[in-house]
Amino acid sequence: KSPATRPTSPSKLRSFARRSSRIASSSAVALMGRRGGSGSQSVAKVVAVFLAAFVAVHPPLKLWVPWAAESFVASIIGRPWGWRQHPWQPLADVPVPPTRVNTINATELAAGATVDLTRPLLVRGAATAEALELFSVEALQRPPLGDVVIDYFVDATRSGHLVPDGRARLGDVVRNITLGAPHKIGSQYVVSRHGCCPDRAERAKTLEALLPRPLARALGGERRFSTTALDLSLLTVPLFVAGTPVGARPRTDLHSEPIASVAVQLRGSKRWTLVDAGRSAVVRPRPSPDGRAYFRSALHDSEVDRIEGRYEVETAAGDMLYVPPWTWHAVAYDSTDVSVAASLFHFVPSSFIRNQPAFAAAILPNLAKELVGVKTQ
Repeated sequence: KSPATRPTSPSKLRSFARRSSRIASSSAVALMGRRGGSGSQSVAKVVAVFLAAFVAVHPPLKLWVPWAAESFVASIIGRPWGWRQHPWQPLADVPVPPTRVNTINATELAAGATVDLTRPLLVRGAATAEALELFSVEALQRPPLGDVVIDYFVDATRSGHLVPDGRARLGDVVRNITLGAPHKIGSQYVVSRHGCCPDRAERAKTLEALLPRPLARALGGERRFSTTALDLSLLTVPLFVAGTPVGARPRTDLHSEPIASVAVQLRGSKRWTLVDAGRSAVVRPRPSPDGRAYFRSALHDSEVDRIEGRYEVETAAGDMLYVPPWTWHAVAYDSTDVSVAASLFHFVPSSFIRNQPAFAAAILPNLAKELVGVKTQ
């Protein structure tokens, strides 16, 4: 190849970055000694050139800064938008075995056992009798819960179907699911002042039933799961319901959200696939198609088992699964019973930025839409 087309080696890129840093530093020192506005403008120009050069040669920034800029614009205009193909990391050539999810008993967790909340955590025997009764299939069909009007997925067996396309009474949708309809519910209105709990005391009782205080303390602190957090939309509790129609399987495609989640399985089971936020360059992220605060994966189903380091786990009735912020997750409903689960979506400010800074910047417009109630589900 000619010198103009020969690829630059990583060592040369690092050398260039070091030289750029030294030049920028010395220039900035010299220019800062000048008086007047011209010196400040020159400093700004030097800093801008240095930052552009640094982004151009630093591999993570070279990948994520252009992507974050595109996604930020897409979030504002409300539709996909981009000007380039991104150099995503490759998948493994062949399917690879999954990584095991750390597992603990609810009694041990409540007693103060040390756990790693930067990774998914399965808690056995966590669901309370009160929660099982509050959200039984029968209770979901009776007033007052059965009268809550929700958005739902008419046919959740379709691939790439992340936006609800139906609206009806909760009781009617649940009844259809028990009769074999391929519907799926994923609504935050059931556990809210508009659903089960117009009274604040009732909301507090419901949260306590789903996540008793000892477990709340172990999973980040009681304040994150409080009624105040729920009323301020810093905590939402979507209810997920789906069955398994003959010859089909409801699903939730691989996606990533800025919040942490405590998923409480109340009936039936679900099979989860999870990928750490640090592996985001493998899953080919895209902004949400409906303007809500999440990212979806552009991978085909047949490619997911080639993600190295992914987790696979099944939650059975009584289990609780902790999912850290920005962790990619997909769900398959392949139980013979109706699956009922409630997830406590809560905001963790430090992990919001630390786990995936590019995502944190790109999602701000959509996150603002959810916080003010423009985009909800």
